[in-house]
Amino acid sequence: MVMLMIGFLQWWYSIGWMDFALRQVDRLRNLADFFSIGLLLRTFFSPFKLISAYSDDNANIQQQFAEFFDKLLSRIIGAFVRFFIIIFGIIAIVFTAAATGIMFLLWPILPLMPVISVILAIAGAIA
Repeated sequence: MVMLMIGFLQWWYSIGWMDFALRQVDRLRNLADFFSIGLLLRTFFSPFKLISAYSDDNANIQQQFAEFFDKLLSRIIGAFVRFFIIIFGIIAIVFTAAATGIMFLLWPILPLMPVISVILAIAGAIA
């Protein structure tokens, strides 16, 4: 039993901690890739879902105005949608990074929590 606990603690404070850190970095990388904030910023004013009016070189002035306002509306909708995706992505990345930092700081004391809980219960701090 003692060897099992020693093996667990050796893993926890070496390979386990490193594996945990690498998985968290990978999780943050995947989240950043999912939201693609850089790509959204580069294409911020692109038409939404590439929706735009058919372009005709021989169109009269009324058709050209209709085409212009159609493209303008599509670009406004695209910017509006991208803006909220960027904001939500930044919030998600910041909260995930903060939670990861807290978990990384708590990692060393987690194996000690049962012992700390018993001590606190005996001292009467935990009802």
